[in-house]
Formats: sequence, structure tokens, C-alpha cells
Amino acid sequence: MIVAQNIKKNGSTPEVIMKTTLFNLHEIKIDGGNVIIEFYAGDIFDVYSDILLLSAYKGNFFPKTGTTWGCLFARTGITIEGFTSKEIQRISKNILSFNINENKHFAQLVAIELSKFNNPGSFTTATLMNRYRELVDFLETHPSEEVESISLPLLGTGNQGIPMEDSVAELLKTFNQLKRTKLKIIRVFARDFESIGVLNKKINELLNRTEVVHTTLLNAALNDAKEIINMDVSTLSFNTLTDLLSLADSNNSSLKAFGLAGRIFAEKLCDELLRIYGIVLEPSTLHSKISGLSLYLRKDRPHIESHLRLLQTYGNQVSHAGGAELNHQDAASIVISMLRIADFYEYKHSSTIDQN
Repeated sequence: MIVAQNIKKNGSTPEVIMKTTLFNLHEIKIDGGNVIIEFYAGDIFDVYSDILLLSAYKGNFFPKTGTTWGCLFARTGITIEGFTSKEIQRISKNILSFNINENKHFAQLVAIELSKFNNPGSFTTATLMNRYRELVDFLETHPSEEVESISLPLLGTGNQGIPMEDSVAELLKTFNQLKRTKLKIIRVFARDFESIGVLNKKINELLNRTEVVHTTLLNAALNDAKEIINMDVSTLSFNTLTDLLSLADSNNSSLKAFGLAGRIFAEKLCDELLRIYGIVLEPSTLHSKISGLSLYLRKDRPHIESHLRLLQTYGNQVSHAGGAELNHQDAASIVISMLRIADFYEYKHSSTIDQN
């Protein structure tokens, strides 16, 4: 997702300032399914998640201007200062949950304490490793059935002074050991836009990914995507294609991220088409969803099933450890299939609206 802000300069055409940008994707296999990690640069409050996890000094949640706790107060009016013991639940040694008022940014507020206020230098890489392990324990045991997503910052990269590359390396190493969770999406935020290239390079190195080279065919497909999002399209198509462009524009972006983005879109698109056609499926893997849609798609536009199968195949390929790496022709094929499917969905979506 790209969140933009329009600012007029001297009465001229508004200038678009990018605030929050998706720049990488990773998938973790867990018991009975998978979890997607989305990496963002920008403001952690810009993207809704069921749980918002913020880091803090031990026992210090003062809403100082410029800190995340200060931003929390500015955005929601929520401050933890003055909370009673009844409003705070200690979940583990360093993780706390707060009873907060309803707001549009998150449903549950959680804090992870990193170091004492007067001794941030005591926070080491070993401390970081312990905090990520404690966080994994929380993700495996705490979230309830209705909770699907969490947003958190890269831990230790502020006043604790841990390099971003070290924090993302420890995060991936620890989170890849996740065995079970109710969550479907983990959103990780880096505040510095200049960090995108560095973090992508480190993620690619750790996960043995090949970086994208923008070929003529791939650029042509991405330009088509840019034209589509400037049209009057559905929220699903707009968000999907802006995410895709965000991944493509990020420095040192990886081919595997394209494969994951394509499969995620295929799953969301199939859910929408099943709803439009009135089909109920249990259990509902992507394979069974496409199979369930097959008869209907053959009557409408037969080639759409092939495009969905392509996204399924590439998505499975990048999800399996040791799977073959995608090439630049594969990336272009993924984008083209996403555009063809989006075009079909817009036709079905608009037809449904007209009927209603």
C-alpha cells in the first residue's frame, strides 16, 4: 500500500508526497497454513492492523513529541500515562497489553519493553534476539481467533542503536521459527525511506533472492499498471496494483516478492469471484478455489483460469524452500497476468454494481 498526501505549492498542481510504502514480502510456513510478512517504510499508523505493537523503555510510555508514543497520542488521543493496574495486563516479562478506546488505527495496543530509560546502551544484539523470541512466543499463544494482523517496528533501531540490517536479520531468523499463530499478516515498519534499499539488499541476501532487473517487457507491463490505477477502479484492483508498483519501484527489490504478490492477489480475487458467483467452498485452498470457479470462468472468459493458475504456480514456487528462483521473464508474466485478471474483475465488479 502506498499512502500519499497532496500538498499544493504556490497554487500549482498538488505535489504527491509518499508517506508509507510497501517494499518487500516474505512468507512463513506454519502448522496448517502460512503467514505473510509485509515490510513497510513510513508511518506505522497509516495501515490498519488488529494489533499495534510499539517498543518502549521499561515502564516509560510518555507521549513525547517525535516518538511513536507521541504519535499515538497525536493520532488517537490515547496516552498510557496514568493508566491503573486494571487497565494494563502483563503478558510476559517484557510485553504488556493495554485496555484502550476504540479507534480507526488498531483494535489492541501492545508494548514491548527494550531497555531502561537511563541506560539504552545496555541493549545489545543478544537482548534484541531475546526480545524477538519473546515476541514469537506472544504471536504463537496470545492472539485470539478474530485477530488476523499485527504491526510492529524494527526493534532496537532507534535509541538502542542497533543497525537496521542486524534487526531485520534477527527478525527473519526468529520469525522463520514460528510454528503456529492465528495471525495471517505481520507488518514490519522502518521509519526511514532511505533504508529501503539497504533492507531489501539484506533481506535478499538472507533469503537467497535475486534482485529485479527492469526489462523492456516488465517496464511496459508496469506502465500499464500505472495507467490503470489512474482510472476509476475498485479498491481491490487499486490497492493490489499500487502495492505491486511500490514493490517494483523499491531499490534492490526481489523477484520472489513479485511471486508472493501475485499469489496473494489471486487468493483475494478468487474470494471476490466466489462471492459474485455465489459459490461456497470448504476447505478453500487456492487450488480448490480456482477449480470451483473453473466452470463459471470458462463461460465468461476462459483464459482467466490460466492466468490464475500461473499466479498459483509461481506463488507456490517461491513459497517452498529450495524452490527454483524466478527470472525476469517470470516477473513480467506475473504482472501481465495480474493486469488481465484485474481487467476481468473490474468487468464483473461493475456488472454486479449495475445489477444491484
